[in-house]
Formats: sequence, structure tokens, C-alpha cells
Amino acid sequence: MAGELFSQQLPAFRNREFNTFILNPSAISSNVIPDIFLNHRSQWLGYEGAPRMSTLAGRNMFRPEMGLGLFLMSDSHGISQKTDINLGYSYLIKTDDFNISFGLSWSVSQYRLAGTRIRIYDLNDNIINTTIDDKSWKPDANAGILFSGKDFYVGFSVLQMFQTKYKFFGTDGEIPGIIKDTRHYFITGLYQLELGDEQNLLQPFTNLYFAKGTPFKFDLGISYLYNNKFQAALMVNKGDAISFTFGYIYERYSISYSFDILVSRIRNAGSGAHEICLGVYLFDKKTSKTGSAPMF
Repeated sequence: MAGELFSQQLPAFRNREFNTFILNPSAISSNVIPDIFLNHRSQWLGYEGAPRMSTLAGRNMFRPEMGLGLFLMSDSHGISQKTDINLGYSYLIKTDDFNISFGLSWSVSQYRLAGTRIRIYDLNDNIINTTIDDKSWKPDANAGILFSGKDFYVGFSVLQMFQTKYKFFGTDGEIPGIIKDTRHYFITGLYQLELGDEQNLLQPFTNLYFAKGTPFKFDLGISYLYNNKFQAALMVNKGDAISFTFGYIYERYSISYSFDILVSRIRNAGSGAHEICLGVYLFDKKTSKTGSAPMF
């Protein structure tokens, strides 16, 4: 018997600001202070071949209206591993009431399949070749727009615009295996509420994910921020998990940790997910003449 399976391809992260930056290039200009972040996420703990993602990312506004961002990502699951090198550009337009930023990013990705890691039931099966590893390099592009004000932001992005095809194991006229990226559409929004003073902030937020042929996916969450240093957040992911996030900023350094409690049927084989994000701002936010929009 043979059939097809469809799923969301792109990883999503629990750290809200980091997630928006990775999935929307226009968010490069959401922070005027240069920053560098190292993020690692391990999903479905206890499940062999479960997804693991490691990302190193940074961004900088080299002019008041222009910014550059760069991230390197390794995303592995099962016998496959994808490595992305992504360079993004953002242009910021300021108005009296809100700001608009436009973003475009270019990526080069290596998709690798490790046939040597396949384990088959029948060791004499000649159809499945378990002695070959193959990899393919392909380019792609993403685009996005972000509206932001003092107390809100709304963003929209289109990812994997080229719908790249990766071909594997096709030699001497044989039919190759093909993995095709599909376009993903990402919408994010946040509104900030003051609880009596500016030191206590409540931030309801949402993320919406759309991809052709896959179920609609969304996140709903609320974050509490004290004195722009301590953060606690609760997020519900449709059909997937309930996530808890805790974070702290000390001078120019930040750390956040997230844990998922699975509610999907995969909980029978895995025990949740862990994500940790370490960040550094390249100079103290107090020295900024234009203000800041830190990670939380």
C-alpha cells in the first residue's frame, strides 16, 4: 500500500520575539539594539528521531531605517537534516501613529537524507537502499511586513516563496526521490496592557500558521512582564501542547526557558519539549538614543 502525508514543515519556537524574527524578516527592525541569540529546542522527548533545532541569530540596524539579520539553523528529525543560512533585510518607515517595516530574506538550504540510518524489517529488502546518504543545496526566499506602535504589533509573512524541490538518489535515469517545500503564511499579533504602571505589563498575543494541504495551526498566549526584566508566559498550541515560558534579563544578557506539556496523541510516545534561549545585547540599552524593544 502507498499513500501521501502532509504536514507543517517549518519549525516554530516558544520564545515569542525570537519566533517572530525567524519567521518574519520585517521583524529585524523591531529592535534598534544589535543582539545575538542562541536557541535550542528538543521536541517529543523520549521519542527516537524526534525533532531537534539549534539556531544562532543576530540583527543590527545599520541605519535608522535599515536593518540586516542573519541566522543559521540546524533542524534534524529522523533520517533527515536541514541546514539553513538566511540573510535578511528590513526597511522601516516611521509615522506619527505607528511604524511600518518591510522585510525580505534570502536563504540557502542543505537538505540531507541519511539512508545509512534507515532500519528495515526485512534485511534482504532490495527496494530500500540503506547504504547511501545524499544531500541537496537549494536557494529560497521569504518576505514580510510588520505594523507596530507603542502598545501593539501585527505582522504577516510568506515563507518558502520559491517552493523549492530537493531531489535525492536519482542517478542514471532513475526516478529520484523528491521533497518539495510549500509556501507557508504566518500572521502574528500582540497588544500590550499596563497594569497600573509601566512596570507591570500584560501582553496577549497570537500566532497563526497556514500551509496548503495541512491543518490550520494557531497559538494563543498571554505574557506577564515586570520591570522589563522578568517574564512569565502561558501559550496554548492548537492540537499540540500547552507551553510555559520563563525569562529574565540582566543588564545586556537574557535567558528564557520553555516547557511543553503535550496534549496530542504523540504524548503516548514522547514526554514534552524543552527550549532554551540565550541572548546578548551588544551594548547597554541605557546608551541607546533611539529607545529599545527588548526580547520580551
